[in-house]
Amino acid sequence: MKLSVPMHALAAACHLALIAGVLHFGDGRLALLFGLLLFLPLPGLLRGNARTHAWSSMMISFYCAAFASNAYSSAGDARTLWFAFATLAALEFTANMLFVRFLARERRIAAA
Repeated sequence: MKLSVPMHALAAACHLALIAGVLHFGDGRLALLFGLLLFLPLPGLLRGNARTHAWSSMMISFYCAAFASNAYSSAGDARTLWFAFATLAALEFTANMLFVRFLARERRIAAA
């Protein structure tokens, strides 16, 4: 079984969930900007482009840090929401990296 296929699906699902969550729960222009910036890598992620997954993971790492810092500075239910977003971003980061790794391995095996 190709392991890159479920990692691609997980990364795309996490990315779409982050877009929806940031645009829905965010307040203000900064949240709108963060949500709209997530649309930049979306076409390449949905196509399964390895380069897009690689550079998207760098972008998502900043989102993970921003969500974690918001979680630590918030209180109550907002704190739980921001921690959920940080976890989702970390999961997408991991799925992106594993997709690139598994895809490279699968291509090496196919070429041999």
